[in-house]
Amino acid sequence: MDESCIRRIVGGGAVMAAQLDHRVEFAGEPTVRLQLAPYLLGEDRAFDLPVSILTLPDRSLISYAESAHQGRLERDAGSVTADLAAYYQLQTHALSQADSVAMIRELRRQL
Repeated sequence: MDESCIRRIVGGGAVMAAQLDHRVEFAGEPTVRLQLAPYLLGEDRAFDLPVSILTLPDRSLISYAESAHQGRLERDAGSVTADLAAYYQLQTHALSQADSVAMIRELRRQL
């Protein structure tokens, strides 16, 4: 998640507090990995849009990027591989799950 997702207050303080509490609870699930991409990444952040990379039953990959005005489904193996590489790079530069949860808890405390 981009850091803006936890810093931009939407719905007021009570709603935001509940959202942050839910993120911490969600991060505790055994199959979940929650990482924040901090503002400090600046231009090194891999994606400007939300991107989903899906593995199909035949093990092929597709990616889907969405903006406010359109979505883009990519099936070309070269393009999807580039998206996957960018995703892995983002994972290495994002905060660890422990540090991400700590940041969320600190913001929650400030509300």
